[in-house]
Amino acid sequence: MPTREMPIEPKMMSTHQSERPRSEFKFYLTTIFLTLWIILSEGFSSAALGVTHSADADQMTAALPESLVQIAPDDHAILVEKSTQTLSVYGLVNKTPVLKFQARCSTGEVAGPKFEAGDKKTPIGVYFITDAYEDRYLTPIYGKKAFPLDYPNFLDRKMGKNGSAIWLHGTNKALRPMDSNGCVALENNNILALSEFVSLNLTPVIVDEQIKTAPPSELKENQEGITAVIGQWLSAHTQGTYHDYLSFYDAAYLPDISWWTAWDNTRKDLQAKDTQIRVMADRIGIYKQGGTWVCLFDYCVESRGDRQEMGQKKLFLERLPSKKYTIVGDVFQTHAQGVQKNPHPLVGAVSRLGLFLETDDYFIEFVQRWLAAWSAKDMETYASFYDASFVSEGMGKTRWVNRKKNLSKRYKYIKLKAKDFKISKSAEKCTVHFYQEYKSSGFSTEGTKTLVLHKKGETWKIFQESWKEK
Repeated sequence: MPTREMPIEPKMMSTHQSERPRSEFKFYLTTIFLTLWIILSEGFSSAALGVTHSADADQMTAALPESLVQIAPDDHAILVEKSTQTLSVYGLVNKTPVLKFQARCSTGEVAGPKFEAGDKKTPIGVYFITDAYEDRYLTPIYGKKAFPLDYPNFLDRKMGKNGSAIWLHGTNKALRPMDSNGCVALENNNILALSEFVSLNLTPVIVDEQIKTAPPSELKENQEGITAVIGQWLSAHTQGTYHDYLSFYDAAYLPDISWWTAWDNTRKDLQAKDTQIRVMADRIGIYKQGGTWVCLFDYCVESRGDRQEMGQKKLFLERLPSKKYTIVGDVFQTHAQGVQKNPHPLVGAVSRLGLFLETDDYFIEFVQRWLAAWSAKDMETYASFYDASFVSEGMGKTRWVNRKKNLSKRYKYIKLKAKDFKISKSAEKCTVHFYQEYKSSGFSTEGTKTLVLHKKGETWKIFQESWKEK
């Protein structure tokens, strides 16, 4: 398990522990809350066991949590309502959010949204589960499983909020309402049941004081409006100007745009080659809390039927009085492996697609120049075609070139011909097969030569060489 600071342990008072002094107001408030807790516990007797709910006609047409504008395909959404200490899980049935699981939970012992480390409050907002820990990696107080959340998120930091280590986890104590130091605690059987609904960096956890509902028509309006904005924003990557792209962002928020010049140059090069590309969003999830919508999606680029992931992009949007949606936050949730981040993953992803690959004629000409250097006994030029890490027949570059030098001195002439080229290439590697006829003053042979080339910066070098005599 990676070393990291564990979250503050939730405070679970046992029945034999003495209560610290409380004000008369807090005494009555706690009495009322515990009464409500008992009533709710009876109502959750089946749901807390992880009973799956089916989609009936009422659920498909009734008001839904306004947070669930669009659940990503094949995923779920977790809602935590602090006022009732309830955790609910929704999934999609016929593209409609349906309650799948419900259980009691315990949030921070101090009411209100979290603002700073140590305030014993549970944050309010849309968060995503970033990791999962089994009980063998946890101290008993965290129960059988734990899921870290990505608090503080972009908007939290923008508002000056701090703190860390806010988790969803189990417990080895009796579960009591509002009894943690900020985490969301569940009974062990329920944290284990919750596991089947969790996908890392995809499943949202939406925390609010009260989960509000909205008619399906309102959710559809939000979904269509935000999806349209995302589509236009994506199109601006390939078809818009710098100013077109920035027009989707709020006037009070300037995203990092230092990469645009490099991307614009890439776009121009692609246009010169008449190469079409498309920037896409896939598996879009849209979740609302308060006046903010959080959109998470797979950020990709596609061309010639090939697709390259850039990572998971997260946009924060708000709605202006004009009803226009505007982006107030733009971050990556994750980055795709192997894609260069600088100056921007979009530039790196296009590079990995191999859209700027040299033609087959380029590599044929490369081989002809290499053969010409060998035939002319120009050993300095000949050696320049090889990579420093070249290996063939157990020899590195230096030994290989020295061997060729000795042969060049032995023969009066060397003549080579190449034909029947077969070339396979990617963005950083090219394999060239061809039929070679070799004739010198002392030796003649013919057969199949194979060169494996690697791209080093802007040039190609021979990395491996093999020969199969006819």
